[in-house]
Amino acid sequence: MKSRKFRVFLLFFVFIFTVATSAQDAPTESLRISLTGDESTINPYTYVTGYPGWNMLLLQYDTLYQLDADGIPQPWLATSAEKSEDGLTVTLELRDDVLWHDGEKFTAEDVVFTVNYFKEFNHGRFTRALGSIASAEATGEYSVVLTLSAPAPSLEMGTFADVPMLPQHIWSEIDAPDAEDAEFSIDVNIGTGPYKLVEYQPDQFYRFEANADYFQGAPTVQELTFIQYADTTGTIAALQSNEVDMLVGSVPPEQVDLLRMGGDIEIIQGPLFTTDMIIFDMAQAPFNNAVARKAMSLAINRQDIVDTVYLGAGTVGNIGWIHPVSVFRNTAVETVYDVDQAKALLDEAGITDSDGNGIRELDGAPLSFEFLVASDNSLRIRTAELVREMLLEIGIDAQIVVMERTAQVQAVWPDFDVSKGRNYQMSMFGWSAPVQADPIRIATLVNSDPAVGVLNLSGYVNPVADELSLELLQTIEPVRQKELLDELQAIIAEDLPFIMLDYPDGMYAYRSAVYSGWVFMSGQGVFHKLSFLRSS
Repeated sequence: MKSRKFRVFLLFFVFIFTVATSAQDAPTESLRISLTGDESTINPYTYVTGYPGWNMLLLQYDTLYQLDADGIPQPWLATSAEKSEDGLTVTLELRDDVLWHDGEKFTAEDVVFTVNYFKEFNHGRFTRALGSIASAEATGEYSVVLTLSAPAPSLEMGTFADVPMLPQHIWSEIDAPDAEDAEFSIDVNIGTGPYKLVEYQPDQFYRFEANADYFQGAPTVQELTFIQYADTTGTIAALQSNEVDMLVGSVPPEQVDLLRMGGDIEIIQGPLFTTDMIIFDMAQAPFNNAVARKAMSLAINRQDIVDTVYLGAGTVGNIGWIHPVSVFRNTAVETVYDVDQAKALLDEAGITDSDGNGIRELDGAPLSFEFLVASDNSLRIRTAELVREMLLEIGIDAQIVVMERTAQVQAVWPDFDVSKGRNYQMSMFGWSAPVQADPIRIATLVNSDPAVGVLNLSGYVNPVADELSLELLQTIEPVRQKELLDELQAIIAEDLPFIMLDYPDGMYAYRSAVYSGWVFMSGQGVFHKLSFLRSS
């Protein structure tokens, strides 16, 4: 009798466990995500911003390597990458079970095509990332040999985990993707990724459907809808009124406690490698004057910015660029706040207020200029306001101009091409996490050759920095890499081609009752494909 009761109990337990497990494993039917700004048709030649545009792009497309939750590149479409002893040959072995969204096989020919296509038709980011690859050859259906023109110290992070693979059978029919008047429908977006873009209404929404045949397993959410709002205030209101289930942008710190009061709304928080910084056109006064740049940096109380704007949820900026928690940071570089020293420097250089109106003059012209900031980023607007007050204290007048984000980017980085010059004086700016996460990319910030310094938005020129950055881009020996990184950080701290302000924490709000599978990737937040995969 006891044995029978035990069997009944055991069967009941197994039934309950099975039901609970099945419910846990069942995919979420739909998820509504808010964003600000339109990302166009989100293919490699049309997405607009590094975040969230690149992340939305990689929901559809895959890369040879994928960053894991620790931010370390791991094999993805490729199963291995074997380098020759001299570092000039890389043999890639690919997965043999990957399909494009239309059912065609992903093969070595697609990898070769992707390399050649981005080289033929320029894309600022991906053409640059492939710059060290001289040629690609398919040596088998799932084997590729890459020949490099020089050793590439950041191949896994900067190339394999960054460049989306293109289907040859689709993109071979597109012969001018980089033309200014090129137009794309969403039908072009045939990738191997976990999602396919199935509907897009400009300035309104995007709708993605899960790829049930994804080689890493079916995604955990069947449908993603990205709804566009004018600004952060609109996205927060949408979350509170249950119009959306997650905010793709980081929540303003002062809203965190209020949102947590909203029932099932939860917050994931962690440090990011995104940056807040000041950039300027170094060909114009006063930014062509080293003393003026130094005084500006000294006058900015970065801790006040972190405490006031981010309520402590951030890290004070390092004037040498690299995040203080990074093992690659030059610990000898010191970021100083000293208003008296800033004033003394300007006085000694003869940059004084001759007419007593509170604004200093340089070569007879007042230190007054436009300070651009994007309208859709309330935190940067507040930061700009604080910076303005701090600069006024030393007699520098930064007049804030709030403008639409696309217009701001076009002013500081026309068509994402530094060779086209600049059309601004000073601006709030920042780079998405991958630029900071890969220390080798410091070279792209300071090299004066537009083909190398593709992120040199200030027009900075320093022959020593040019030489060191070129060596860094070809150095694979770790000790020498660190030496070069230290030297470049010291030069940046001295010359100040940009002024680092802070590294904000990421704080992402979501409705836990709808979906709670978010994965915080070190330095990069929760919005990426790993958050929608069980294997993550």
